Amino acid sequence: MKKQCIDAVNAVYGREATDAEITAIKQRIGGAMKARAQRDRQAWLATPHHEKVATAARDAAESIRREAEETTRRQALQVVAIARLQAQVAAFPGTPLEGLARVIAFHADARGSAQSMETRAKAIFNDSMRQMTDTLTATNPKFFGLFERPEGVRDLVRELLGEATGNKDAANGAAEFKAIAEANRQRFNRGGGRIGFREDWGMPHHHSQLRVARAGQDAWRASLPPAERARAWLKDQPPPPEYARTAWVAEVMPKLNREKYVHEDGTAMDDVEVADMLRHAWTTIATGGYNKLTPGATVGKAMVANRGDESRQVHFQNADAYLDYQAKYGEKTAFDVIVGHLQGLARDIAAVETFGPNPDHAYRLLRDQAMQQMVLDNPATMGKLRNKAFTVDALFNMAIGRTLPVASERMAKFFDNMRSMLVANRLGSAVLTSVTDEGTMMRMAAVNNLPQMKLWANELRAFNLADQDEKRFANRAGLGLNTLVAAVNRFGNEQLGASWMAKVATGTLRASGLNAMTEARRRAFGTTMMSAYGKVARDAVSLASLNHYDHRVMLSKGITDTDFAVWRRAELEDWGHGNDTMLTPDAIARIPDERLAGLGDPQVLREEAITKLLGAVLEETDMAVIEPGLRERVITKANLQRGTLSGELARSAWLFKSFPLAMIMKHWQRALSEPTPVQRIRALTALTTSTTVLGMVALQAANLRDGKDPADMTDLRTWGAAMLKGGALSIFGDYLFSQQSQSGRGLVASMLGPVFSLGEESLALTWGNAIEAAQGEETDLGAELVRYAKYNTPGVSALVNLWYFRAAVDHLLMHDLQELLSPGYLQRMKSRGERDFGTTYWWEPGGSPFIDASGEDFAPERAPDLKKTVGAQQ
Repeated sequence: MKKQCIDAVNAVYGREATDAEITAIKQRIGGAMKARAQRDRQAWLATPHHEKVATAARDAAESIRREAEETTRRQALQVVAIARLQAQVAAFPGTPLEGLARVIAFHADARGSAQSMETRAKAIFNDSMRQMTDTLTATNPKFFGLFERPEGVRDLVRELLGEATGNKDAANGAAEFKAIAEANRQRFNRGGGRIGFREDWGMPHHHSQLRVARAGQDAWRASLPPAERARAWLKDQPPPPEYARTAWVAEVMPKLNREKYVHEDGTAMDDVEVADMLRHAWTTIATGGYNKLTPGATVGKAMVANRGDESRQVHFQNADAYLDYQAKYGEKTAFDVIVGHLQGLARDIAAVETFGPNPDHAYRLLRDQAMQQMVLDNPATMGKLRNKAFTVDALFNMAIGRTLPVASERMAKFFDNMRSMLVANRLGSAVLTSVTDEGTMMRMAAVNNLPQMKLWANELRAFNLADQDEKRFANRAGLGLNTLVAAVNRFGNEQLGASWMAKVATGTLRASGLNAMTEARRRAFGTTMMSAYGKVARDAVSLASLNHYDHRVMLSKGITDTDFAVWRRAELEDWGHGNDTMLTPDAIARIPDERLAGLGDPQVLREEAITKLLGAVLEETDMAVIEPGLRERVITKANLQRGTLSGELARSAWLFKSFPLAMIMKHWQRALSEPTPVQRIRALTALTTSTTVLGMVALQAANLRDGKDPADMTDLRTWGAAMLKGGALSIFGDYLFSQQSQSGRGLVASMLGPVFSLGEESLALTWGNAIEAAQGEETDLGAELVRYAKYNTPGVSALVNLWYFRAAVDHLLMHDLQELLSPGYLQRMKSRGERDFGTTYWWEPGGSPFIDASGEDFAPERAPDLKKTVGAQQ
């Protein structure tokens, strides 16, 4: 900066500016000049230098003025947020830490009075997704989820990046996504965020930190001597940083849009300058930003409001360059990137709207105040209180998206694929057990005063695959979207990724009918609830006029008088079939500004009313058709680093256990929160009875599927197994009869999860049979090998264990193959089943026409013996 410019700055300051201040001003002006050059390079090149400087100085001054105003506004928002949160925590009838936990995560006990950050994020995300259902359906993986539609995805990406394709669906989808992303950007900024508007923004970029850090790994290893190459592969050794950086820069350079890389005066950067910029970008991406860390400074406490304000340094020249880069240096498909962007924005919006522009600061303040108050009240409990505070910390960190980085990509992928394989191989018949969802739906209908007959009618309509209007209406209302984004966290695999095994798992759940059944129930319950809320909004004058006991759950959702007033101004929709009072997000979004006069900013009012509506409906839907939430994820995943042996084993132990955990943490907590002891007993009894009866239905259906006669319902152990199955602990029902399950797995291994059971089966197949053979005992190695292959062959096992194929495959091939390899095995299996489990068969094992040419014994000899249900013997 010239001396006369510095003198001018000093005159404004009224003192001599520091070197840091002069540098900051130079950077401001330089940044403004670059922004002008990128906007219209040719016009900027034609502008005289003195005009460039003057224009950039005005831009910089205006930027400083806006930032000063924004800083003041953010400070005010933060003060208001903290005051609101302090009042909310103080009003909670339990301890301050419990009140703070409810600010963060949904609790089913209906004791709170505000919407949690978790629920708010989910509602905002579903509100975004519901507006994109046509687009996402057009690009979503088809063929049972095994293949993404590459032509649809490429056209969508091209349209997003400004390239016309002639594909109307892709063009409309791109316009939809940009409009939704822009609306969310503005909402985030209203909450105190700072994401600047970019006219040339098309879609978010995704960089895998590990893949960028390992750029050029294959070529580097290939250049090593054979012995060193083998060691590098075994140790999963990455290339030296300088080698990786050079390889990444060389690969990215040809893909760039060089029009975006200009100097302050508008002249183009040369290759050396662009490469140097990319080298810095590589360092930031590969280190996860640790290159910018100031040692000793607080880590991870930057304002959430500032997220998204970093300047983007990698500009791709076209869609093909972007997709090629994503394929090599991203971990997500284009579909996942789009959905992930909406999820991330929803989480950040929820954070700033709940805790203010600096959620970390507000949270720490409230936590410290809560701890101080509780320790002063009872100093002897400080140890227990610190443990509770750590749990609340974990809730906050997970809610805000703060997770540990992957330690080893190879190990993480191995366990991810193993868990996906187990989801595919073990859940082919889970649709039979899902009948127990009817029990929790009935219970939640009673709690929320929903008409049971209407719920059943909506469910029957949802099961009608030919009725596409029902699905379209519900999806547009933000209901039943989990399958669309491949979320299967009710089983412990929260988000299936893009690997082949993950696609097989997704495909299995779809092919079995489980996804369709689950989403139909979710749509039916959500539809019934929106209809009921519409009726309440139509008939009630205000929230205060509602009966507190009848609407206890609704009144705990954080719905304010203003929200209710907005609901009442919505024109209710008629979906037919008795659903003529539908209060939907679209109904709220269509309220004219003039009808909201006097209540506040119409746009903010509509957004908040939609968020409260979707939040309330989704919370209860996740209880009716059980879906684990943030609290369950903290128990199963918090502080478990992916890519470490301990972290992956712990995650694996929780596979398939998120569902029963959610049953306990949601339904038991809701039942135990009833106002009186009698009501609590009544609630628990109703829940237990309905799920146990339906568990019995699922148990008997599984027996019939496997060719077994129905279980003896006069035996209390059978009802114990039904109760466990209804409560999502069916795996332990077998141990009421024996120390081993009917598949031969031990209790300890089964409790530790399917990964450990797989290890037990592998040892039993190899080491166990070797010991038996050495001791001169008879082994069933051949039969066990067939069974092992049936349940653990990637891809094949998923197909043969589907509930409608399983019996046919067993009787056509598996049984006689086991008998062929281990003579006498079938009789021993039947004898053990009858001795330990009381099992008899209506379709005797064996008789494959492929092995026995006569095929005389293949067909069932009789129908199932229904008298077995009452203990009658043949």
